[in-house]
Amino acid sequence: MWNRMTAVWIGVAALWCAAGVCAATPAADEGKLRALVITGGHDYEEPAFRAMFAAMPDVVAQHATFPDAADLLTPELAKTQDVVVLYDMWTPGFTPAQQQAFVQLLEQGIGVVALHHTLAAHPNWPEYAKIIGGRFHVGDHVVDGQTVPGSTYDHDQDIAVQIADRQHPITRGLPDFQIHDETYGRYDTDPDAHVLLTTQHPKSDRELAWTNHYANSRVVYIQLGHDHLAYEHPTYRELVNRAIRWTAGRAANPDDPFTPLFNGKDLTGWVPEGNARWEVRDGLLIGRQGPGNTPGDLFTRDSFGDFELTVTYRVVWPANSGVWYRYQGGEKTYQADILEYQNPFALSGSLYRPGVAGQPFAAVNADTSTIDREGWNTMLIRAVGNRHVIVLNGHQVVDVRADVSDHGRIGFQVHPGDEFGPMQIVVREVAIRPL
Repeated sequence: MWNRMTAVWIGVAALWCAAGVCAATPAADEGKLRALVITGGHDYEEPAFRAMFAAMPDVVAQHATFPDAADLLTPELAKTQDVVVLYDMWTPGFTPAQQQAFVQLLEQGIGVVALHHTLAAHPNWPEYAKIIGGRFHVGDHVVDGQTVPGSTYDHDQDIAVQIADRQHPITRGLPDFQIHDETYGRYDTDPDAHVLLTTQHPKSDRELAWTNHYANSRVVYIQLGHDHLAYEHPTYRELVNRAIRWTAGRAANPDDPFTPLFNGKDLTGWVPEGNARWEVRDGLLIGRQGPGNTPGDLFTRDSFGDFELTVTYRVVWPANSGVWYRYQGGEKTYQADILEYQNPFALSGSLYRPGVAGQPFAAVNADTSTIDREGWNTMLIRAVGNRHVIVLNGHQVVDVRADVSDHGRIGFQVHPGDEFGPMQIVVREVAIRPL
């Protein structure tokens, strides 16, 4: 069926073929993270570098090269790719129009993983240093009216790397390690960047990796990565893979656990509002209408921003319910619906925004095959910045960008009305993983 996404992919595919790479179809590698890897302006060991991405089971990588790759970095790319990996040293830089398009892409929200020599790219564009969180200076430059020497580099160095933040999702559980790589010295690091890796090597600056935020995008820079000795290093590979996942708003370490929000015993941590009846019986959370078919909600006491939320539930029909998230009030919230709505036709997994007049549904799930109407269903909600993904019983039914609220409580709804008198929303599990 022809649709808007098909048109987008055909247009992007044409550009990618012009850049020396043709895109896969949207259906290929469903569920994997999509990364556009950009090179150019610096030699590198291409087969070994590409092999690093090919070995990542959760990533499908497309490769493009400057200068043609610059034309791909537009707001439309956020519809087809999750992450841009920059491994270029493109010193001619973007044109003014390309600079504007790249900033607009980051405003849309897309992951950015910057590696090694890209710290020296786009030297005549100051905004690039703000995006990456640092700058390698190829030659002498002026600081506060004084000329200072350029940055340095030294090949074939044995580097002892320390984990600076052992709690960050990218580095959690990783040990300090040794790597044979190229060092950089006298480069700039944004003082507001969050440092992940450090070293005491005499030919290197202290900061080796950091995270940054620009507009609606997460950014990671990793200084390491000169040749195959880095590409094949297991810890380096793990860092790059986790950086891709984290910037895309997935769990950087898939082994990180979800934290239960419902203890299976009582309503500890939850607050009812309205007249609906909420009880815990046989380890299940059950919500029904109150007297006279009146409504109500049940909310967490805590608020959450970026997260993955998993909810296992079943329904006694007819029903109109849903999972509130980032709830700040009746018109500043999202709801992952649990319903059968007729006008417009919308099923469980649809994304509803009650405060958006005229277009409350940000996205609609109309696929009955994604729903177990009588049995248990598992809904995964991923909210990162302005991007919202809903996966129902293993089927991705929503992937949209919407700006209503960036944090708030999580909850469940019981809708009013005689037609929903028999309704029960029954929850077996609700758990969260901050991102």
